[in-house]
Amino acid sequence: MSAEILKRLLPNRPVPMRVWFGPFRGAYPVMNPRHSLRKVLGLYEHELNNWIETALHCVHRVIDVGANDGYFTFGCAAAFRRLKKTGEIISIEVQDQHMLKLREGFERHADPAVRFSLVQGYAGSELKPGFVTLDSLDTGGDRGGTLVKIDVEGAEVEVMQGALSWLDPTNFFVIEVHQESLLAPLHALFATRGLKLRQINQRPLPLLGAEVRDRENWWLVSDLGEGI
Repeated sequence: MSAEILKRLLPNRPVPMRVWFGPFRGAYPVMNPRHSLRKVLGLYEHELNNWIETALHCVHRVIDVGANDGYFTFGCAAAFRRLKKTGEIISIEVQDQHMLKLREGFERHADPAVRFSLVQGYAGSELKPGFVTLDSLDTGGDRGGTLVKIDVEGAEVEVMQGALSWLDPTNFFVIEVHQESLLAPLHALFATRGLKLRQINQRPLPLLGAEVRDRENWWLVSDLGEGI
């Protein structure tokens, strides 16, 4: 009940909101706070927090596929600043409303040490009108040290079929999977390159409970070792 009362006291419109805790602390994505209280507290998709914190120490580039409001994009930028890293963040998003939020966020997070790139379109398995592939991204030949996040509402396999050049042991993936039938094909695709994924399931939090999510919703992440 207290969370509901707090929500009513917050603005009901998109505004720059600080993330206070978690691996993305210090970021200011543009969000509607009434719908994003878990993000403000750093508890959105909290099941991934330890994994993300570890992975960000090992990379200098982030590719955010399905960037939405920029929570992941600008959270990673804030982490790079804390870690005093020079890095690059490539955000891929198709919806105009999210593109506006991302552009506003780029201005707020301007930092000479972190280079932002914004690509509008769907990510898929081949280049065609309205679609890009991760393999087509120009990174000057550098394909290592990258964290790839994919949230594409059921097109996970197609995105990975267009991202084969990124299947490298120095890269880390976090893929939100929206259909149980896609889990095995994704495991198999990574296995062809000798790479292992592990599954992270939804887990309710004390007091706050579970997030509002479909039951068929999991994450596959690169295996970083025991306890991560």
